Order: sequence, then structure tokens, then C-alpha cells
Amino acid sequence: MFFVRPIKKEDLDEVYELAKKTGPGMTSLPTDKKLLEEKIQDSINSFQINPTQPRNEAYRFVLVNSSNKKIYGISAIRARIGGYEPFYSYQIKTALHESKELNVKKEVEYLELKEDFDGPSIISSLFLDPELRGQKLGGLLSAARFFHMADNPNRFTDSVIAEMRGYINKESKSPFWEGTVKHFFDMEFDQADNLSAKDKGFIADLMPKYPIYLPLLPKDVFEVIAKVHDDTKPALEYLKKQGFTFDGHVDIFDAGPRIAAKVQEIKLISESKILSLKTTPELDDNIRPRILGNPNNSFYTQAKASIKEDKVLVEESIMKILEASEGSEIRIF
Repeated sequence: MFFVRPIKKEDLDEVYELAKKTGPGMTSLPTDKKLLEEKIQDSINSFQINPTQPRNEAYRFVLVNSSNKKIYGISAIRARIGGYEPFYSYQIKTALHESKELNVKKEVEYLELKEDFDGPSIISSLFLDPELRGQKLGGLLSAARFFHMADNPNRFTDSVIAEMRGYINKESKSPFWEGTVKHFFDMEFDQADNLSAKDKGFIADLMPKYPIYLPLLPKDVFEVIAKVHDDTKPALEYLKKQGFTFDGHVDIFDAGPRIAAKVQEIKLISESKILSLKTTPELDDNIRPRILGNPNNSFYTQAKASIKEDKVLVEESIMKILEASEGSEIRIF
């Protein structure tokens, strides 16, 4: 049995080992132990306060095996992008070029650099240990974030975005980086990626300020704009089913697509319910697994559960995993 809980200080070593499995392009989960330690503390601090409105708080969760207590995944939410430092993206825009004399009209797409100081909430850092993929545990990691948003609406904005990891080729290179941005940074992708996780000031100094016209780009660069990493395809499809759509922005380093949704329109939020918990000796094997969450401690799991007379019936072992008791309020989807 697996469950999701808020990250703790003592998780650092395991999260660091997990980060080393991510490969290039996972800015939000850096292979820098000191930086990871800061991110963990940032999350602990965020859970401890009760903000009246979303600022720059971060909430990080880990996927844990209830048997061996080992960590197999991570996911996160940031209350608002921007704030004390800008959030950068490329917006895909269209310019109309027209010559009345020649009776020629042409629409040309281009990338425009955007700085956001007061943006929406963002979900990030979703990563599942490769040895567990295909078991729908990535869905549990993602669902935990939406349940937390549903239970704590004052901590988040009305909209939420997700930056999907951009395409990386067989040589572990980002064609977009190699064909465009690298010319301005004079460094490798991994170096710039790690730097941006620590301080984004260099982006404002080095990033080109003028539009990048898409027809001028090499074919292999143009074709990967808004294309996701192969490992990210399942996460993208999952979020689309939850109501996310492409919002016309891409990442400035790997051109991965940015998708967005209204929080209250996300399926896991709009269709979940808060009911009271009740134990039952045993549930039939034909009862389907449901996503369950404890609003009081932000513990989440996926297990067999049934609803009867406004009660959520679960086996006692599930109640222990959620650290809940008989009659506790529980969110179910």
C-alpha cells in the first residue's frame, strides 16, 4: 500500500537519490542536496503558516510505501508564481504582415518573452520512481495536490498552471536549447537549469529581449516547441482529463508546453466529496479503488472504499494509513 504525505526534514537523503533519477529538464527537483534541503524547509514553513491570501508558499509531498516506509515519488504546488522574482515563459503569438500593394497577407508565429510577477498557482515536481511506473501511482501523487487545494482554497489562486517537461532527444539534449537559447547563455542546458533553480537573475541579463520568429528556426527546433518529454506524456494526458488545456506559453529553456485550468473546474476537485469515515471489517474485491484524503493532516491514499448513507466505508488498515479515526471527515473521489 502506498500513501502521500507532506515532506519532512528526514526525507532529504531519499529525495536526493530520487532526484538523481530524473535526468535533464527537471528544474524543480534539482540534484543539489543543499538546494533540496532549502526546498524541504520551505515546504515545512508553508504548511505551518495560515496565509490570508496566496503568496509564494510551496507545498511538497512524497509518495511512501506503508510497508518499508521508503519514498518512491514527489510532487508539489506553489501558491503563486512570481513574487520576489519574476516567472519567465515564452508566449506563442501571431503577427500579421500585410502588403496592400502586392495583395499579400501573411500570419507569422513568434515567441515573446514574458515576465510574470503576480501569476496563478502552479503544480510542479511530479516524479515517480521508474520502477513503479504503470501502477497508477503517478495519478495518486497528482491527485494529492488537487485534494490539498480543494481543502485549502485560501492558500491558492483561482487558476493553476503546470509546466510540462519539454522534449529531450536520444542524445539527452534539448533541441530547443541547442538551437536557440544556448547561443545567448554560452553554457550547457543542465548548468543553466540548475542555476535557474537557485537564482533567476541571470535570465533577465542574458535572455534575448526581441521576438523569436518561428519560421526562421531549424526544422528540428521548430517541431519540438510545445512537445513534451516522453516520460511526461502520461502526466500530460492525466491533466488533460482533469480539465487542463494548453495556454499558449512554453518553457524558456526546453519549450515544454504550459497548461492551465480553473481550480474549481478540475475534475478531482469539482466531483470529490467530504464525508465522514467509518470502518468496516472487509470490503468485497469487486469494489473499485478510490482516492481518499484526510483534510486535517494532508495524508492521501488510493484504496477500496464504498459510500453508504453519507459514510465512507474503509478497512481499518486504511484508517491507520490516513491517521484518521472513526467519524473523521474525509475527502473521496
